[in-house]
Amino acid sequence: MRTPVVRALAFDPRTPAFGIARSLVAIAELTVLVFTSDTDLFPVVPNGPTGPRCDGLRALSLWCFDSSTTAQTISRFVTIAALVLAASGYRPRWTCIPHWYATFSLAAAIHVPNGGENVARFLTLLLIPLCLADDRIWHWRRPVTPLPEWPRGSAYVTHLTIRLQVVIVYGQAIWLKVVELEWRDGSAMRHVMQDAYFGVASELTGLLEWNVLTTSVTWGTILLESAIVICVLGNSRLRRIGLALAVVLHGGIVLALGLVSFGLVMISLVAAASSGRSECRAPVLPRR
Repeated sequence: MRTPVVRALAFDPRTPAFGIARSLVAIAELTVLVFTSDTDLFPVVPNGPTGPRCDGLRALSLWCFDSSTTAQTISRFVTIAALVLAASGYRPRWTCIPHWYATFSLAAAIHVPNGGENVARFLTLLLIPLCLADDRIWHWRRPVTPLPEWPRGSAYVTHLTIRLQVVIVYGQAIWLKVVELEWRDGSAMRHVMQDAYFGVASELTGLLEWNVLTTSVTWGTILLESAIVICVLGNSRLRRIGLALAVVLHGGIVLALGLVSFGLVMISLVAAASSGRSECRAPVLPRR
C-alpha cells in the first residue's frame, strides 16, 4: 500500500479530465459574457454603485481600471480572449494565470454573482499549481515527457484540496436541503420548477402535478449529490463514476432550469477532482 509521500511523488495531473475541467469552466464564463449585456451584468441597484463593483479588493478587477464605455468594451474582449485561449487548451502553463484573473475579475465586478462564479473563481486559482509544470502545447495531448519531481508534491496537495472543495460544496448543499421540510417531503423541486425565472417551460408544467415524479426528482437530486461526495472520496475509478453522476445531475438541471453556466462550472469542478493518476508510467515518445 502506497504511503501519501509515495503517492505524491508519483502523482501526475495531466489526464483528460484535467483538460475537460479547464475547458468547461472557461466555456461557462464565456456563456455569461457572450450572452449577457453590460446592463444585465452591472444593473442599477438601490444604494449600489453604477457599473462594476470596485470596492475593496474588487478594485483589482480588470473591469475596474476605467469606467468608460470604451474601457468596459475592451475589458469584455480581453476577458473573452483569455477564456477562449484557456478553453482551447493552448499552453496551460502560460494561460492558467490569465484564465484565473479573467474569472476573478468577472466574479468580483458583477453585482449578483451566482454560486457558479464563486466556484469558478477558486477552481481556476487551484488549477494554477497543476498547470505551471505542464509543458504541453495543448492540454488535450498525452504527455510526452514525465512531470518533473519538484511540482508533483504541490500538484498532489492541490488535487486533494480540490477534492475537499467538492466535498464541502456538495456536503453543504445536501445539509441545506435535508433541514428544509420541502426537501424532506419531496415537494421542493415542484416549487423550483414553477419559479417565474428558472422554472420549466409552460408546456411541461402539467408534469408537475405528478407527485411521484416531483418527489423522485427532489430526492434523486439529494441522492446524486451524496453519491458524488462518496465517489470523490474514493479511488480514481470511483472519481470517474462521480464525474459521470455530475454530468447526469447538472445536465438535467441545465435542461430543466436552463442554468447553463452554473451546470458547466460544477461539472468542471468534479472533473478536476477526478483528474490525475498516482502511478508511474513510461512517457509516450513522439513519433518521428
